Amino acid sequence: MQAIQEDHSNLRTLLEFQYSDLYHKAMTFKNYHIEYTARNKDNPLKYGNNENFIELGMDLIEFYFIEFFTYQNLPNKDHKTFSTYTEIKKQKQVLLSDQNLAEVTIQLGLKDEMHLAINSSKELKNNPKIQAQALKAVIGAQYFDKQKDLNLLRKLLKVLYQYLIKKSLDESMSFVKLENFKGDFKEFMDKHPEYSYKLNYQEFRDTLDANKKKYEYELVINDVIPIKRSGDQKKPVERKVFQDSMLLLKMDQFKQLLDDSIKSQLSQSFTGVSMAFQKSSIIESNIQSEIHNKLYFIERLGQLEQNLKSQNVEKPQNRMDLAKL
Repeated sequence: MQAIQEDHSNLRTLLEFQYSDLYHKAMTFKNYHIEYTARNKDNPLKYGNNENFIELGMDLIEFYFIEFFTYQNLPNKDHKTFSTYTEIKKQKQVLLSDQNLAEVTIQLGLKDEMHLAINSSKELKNNPKIQAQALKAVIGAQYFDKQKDLNLLRKLLKVLYQYLIKKSLDESMSFVKLENFKGDFKEFMDKHPEYSYKLNYQEFRDTLDANKKKYEYELVINDVIPIKRSGDQKKPVERKVFQDSMLLLKMDQFKQLLDDSIKSQLSQSFTGVSMAFQKSSIIESNIQSEIHNKLYFIERLGQLEQNLKSQNVEKPQNRMDLAKL
């Protein structure tokens, strides 16, 4: 709401007139002019009333509505598609309704400047139709104040239409827009090359219902911080993992968390290396022992073979000696 008020504050500055009589005429309604003239016949209002300005202002509003609607690419892919001209016309009637125009009149501070009657009531000033006519009259008067220059008038009304049309379209026509957490995350990572990430995905069957699928996403930042989410629907799970990752990245404590995770991982790595070294030493010792045993076995086997050979040599000699005997 604050942004809207700022837009209308800017517009209020743009609606300052070079020729103040035109502005006073735009604020003077027919009934007030008639009553004032009847009471002040010798001193009538020199600038008249806004009756013609109201009609001209409405024509200009509709003219710029069509132009703004076209050149601002409305409706676009974020809005519902019109299937018939009747729907376009109906939407135009809603957007340019007295209620919407009256809201702009109030935001511009024109309500208290309207001259409706000598003794006008609050109910009359609060009438949306009357308030809308005041805005139309001001726009009609600006046409003459800008020397009928439609380009100058277009610039003058730009802020008005950004609020009156574009924002109204977004509110009344748009589908429910989902935040693009995935796109925001990737944009953030592109701007912070010191960070990296990996995205892992898997499908599996529900343990309670074999016919039901489960979806799981795991996003790992800098290989040390995993964010894992799972659920029954793939897209919501993906959105959730990117959403939570963005929340984590924007936390003030994120860098400290990242440093702690890296230190923890390094500590585990050193512990793992130490244990691996110890295991390696034990294995090496066992291997050496086994090699030693094998070498000892081979040595003993060699000795046995030598003994057998020597025994085989001695036996024939003994046989020969016996034969001689």
